[in-house]
Amino acid sequence: MVGAPMSSQIARMVVSSFRQPGQSPLTSREQESLNLLSQGKSYLQISEGLFVHRETVKSHIKNIYEKLHVNNKKEVLEVARKNRFLL
Repeated sequence: MVGAPMSSQIARMVVSSFRQPGQSPLTSREQESLNLLSQGKSYLQISEGLFVHRETVKSHIKNIYEKLHVNNKKEVLEVARKNRFLL
């Protein structure tokens, strides 16, 4: 039996529905920090949102940069979006 033809738009939707988000190497706290950073939050705002010290946020961000092999905010957000690490 021959199936019904599928438009290219429907085919793309079907294929994209099977894609899984990237496996992130980040801890849950690093992930939360990254999500807030992607929303344009400052380190101080992130620390207040997560109820941690500002230095803790700086440490999380430093770890994120190291794990994703980036050097600045622009690069980290590009890599995170490309690999679907942002929620």
